[in-house]
Amino acid sequence: MRITAAFRPGLLVGALLLGSAPAAAADPAANVETWVRLKGDATGALTYEWVSGSAQGLPDDAIAQPLFGIESVTVRRFLRTGTAQYIEQTYSCRLYRDLATGEYIDRFTNPFTGREVKFAIRCGAGLALRYTPQRVMLLQWRDLRSTAFDAPLQMERINTGELVVLRRESRSEFRRDANSPWRRESSVDSFIVKAEDLANPQITNLAASYQWTSVAPWMTELDMGARRGVMLWFVSGRKFSSAADLPAGFLKALDRLVPGALTDFAFSDPG
Repeated sequence: MRITAAFRPGLLVGALLLGSAPAAAADPAANVETWVRLKGDATGALTYEWVSGSAQGLPDDAIAQPLFGIESVTVRRFLRTGTAQYIEQTYSCRLYRDLATGEYIDRFTNPFTGREVKFAIRCGAGLALRYTPQRVMLLQWRDLRSTAFDAPLQMERINTGELVVLRRESRSEFRRDANSPWRRESSVDSFIVKAEDLANPQITNLAASYQWTSVAPWMTELDMGARRGVMLWFVSGRKFSSAADLPAGFLKALDRLVPGALTDFAFSDPG
């Protein structure tokens, strides 16, 4: 079986860390190179970003409730097209976990409605993006608007001595089709990396810890109807250079739920 990635709307985000007074990070071209080294490998080699975390429900009329755990992998490739210019392609798989037992699940009971929710366990491609010093842009037009697009890539830098914290905020809205309502979210990507590694341009694949936080509308599967509220998503993790290095339990569960997920796919030619 060969899986060719196709667009899936999804969350676009990261996590908030505190430290010394933040400052704008470098110039736009340097920001692009840093982002590529943090998220992938500037040589074009595949990387495997693994994260684990959870989702909470925050209704307007009741106290927040933990919902479920999440664990995912994003295969990523950056293709260099010029000086500080890249095309990014991604392919992701997400699994769900019971917060009490840690068991991988394909359904759970929504604590707000009492109804069983079935998850669609699937893999698919993310948005293909083009990075230049002048802007970040979608390769193909979609019903998606974000402060991260059509502007130079911006990051905040927090120096803490031997370590550097880099943060990128975004506010986005998207819809599945012209007849669907706009869904809005706010998010932060955050990385912690060694200062000496960040300063060394010969390191094309930075070893950094990663966190991601998002405030977003109810996911459709929860079937919350007219009940107002939002979801808080939080994950943390790191990237690997080989799929074989991913956590063994996650690999085993992914192969059981989506056989061939990390072997039977191919990135298409971005054109």
